[in-house]
Amino acid sequence: MIRFLSSILFIFVSGCAPHHFIDSESDDVTVYLDAPKASKVIFVSSLDSFQKHETQKNSRGVWTIGNLTDREFYYFYIVDGRVHVPDCRYKEIDDFGGTHCIYQP
Repeated sequence: MIRFLSSILFIFVSGCAPHHFIDSESDDVTVYLDAPKASKVIFVSSLDSFQKHETQKNSRGVWTIGNLTDREFYYFYIVDGRVHVPDCRYKEIDDFGGTHCIYQP
């Protein structure tokens, strides 16, 4: 819980640049993307063969998707129809020449 609250505080202190972070508790992972000006954010991951999943926007413009499995997976976003790969610790070039992030628990 403390890690989650510190992540939220980081968003408010660091200004308007888009931020991305992941919170994992026990076996559940929640992914956050701070993009208040976006009208639609889709999350795509290797957890289910890169199916597209709608995310939910809160009142502060942070988009979330939760209940993800706490195991390694590859992911990226589609923000208003354009692929978005956030700053993340681990990245990899995929088979099509694009880049995606890697989540490692």
